[in-house]
Amino acid sequence: MTPVKLKVYISHTADDKKSVKELYDFLRPMHDEVDIWYNDPPPAPKPLPVPWEWLSAFLPIFLPRDYRNDYAKVDQLRKERAHIYLFMTSYKSLNDSRIQNDIRFVAERRIEGDDLSPQLFPVILAPSLWKEKSALSRYKTLGPKKTLIEIKPIEEGYYEVATQLSKVIKDVQRGLDEAKFAESRLVAPDASSTAPSRKAQPYLGGDDAAFEFKAPAQVNPPEWLGWMIWFFIFISVFRGLSGDRPKATLGRYESAEPAQSWQPEFPREQPLRPVEGDIRFPQPE
Repeated sequence: MTPVKLKVYISHTADDKKSVKELYDFLRPMHDEVDIWYNDPPPAPKPLPVPWEWLSAFLPIFLPRDYRNDYAKVDQLRKERAHIYLFMTSYKSLNDSRIQNDIRFVAERRIEGDDLSPQLFPVILAPSLWKEKSALSRYKTLGPKKTLIEIKPIEEGYYEVATQLSKVIKDVQRGLDEAKFAESRLVAPDASSTAPSRKAQPYLGGDDAAFEFKAPAQVNPPEWLGWMIWFFIFISVFRGLSGDRPKATLGRYESAEPAQSWQPEFPREQPLRPVEGDIRFPQPE
């Protein structure tokens, strides 16, 4: 049986993204054992050069694709399947409605007393009123007792977070592997039996490829090529509207004018004599 690869999701506000990326890099040695995610959407597509922007008004195929909506779907799927949630807590995150929605979403997934329920841990990044004004106050924190910004160097705080997270991962991993083994041995229950009590339904693997996302790099066409296309379009339209057509040229013999005077016949040494009944030709004067 293949062990379940744990999923860790770090929820944060945009203003704390720098600290999240530092923590993510510090946890990189753990990536072989667990998948660690955080909201990191691709940037908006860069605007096209002016000539290509004009062309895209007629041919939308030139418009670069915006992958942010595709990433949002993958990000939502990651939230739904994560086993451990870390909430980077600061006064900025308390004012972020998206973070508050994430807290409610995870709280709805949790079932008290069930070890297979998602684990939720606040990571205190900066001083705030999170104990008084946040739903995170009833959950155990992960990391040092002080806030991360108060620890110098901050790497010591990241190390404390990584050490405690490693212990949580081992405990959750054991329970998930047992659940996956029990699921493989599960026999369909009798229809007459009583309905089982509500239990957590953790993600036990099977479609890990659905969590992968990599937006291709945007390649803008060269600006000079766009101007060249517009130049040829302008010339073609101008010639079509002007209606100019090349004049037909006459050939060498078609352009010859008929003779205005009689040209005498070339004198012959033995001229042909007309026979009787032939048409008489005019004689030169």
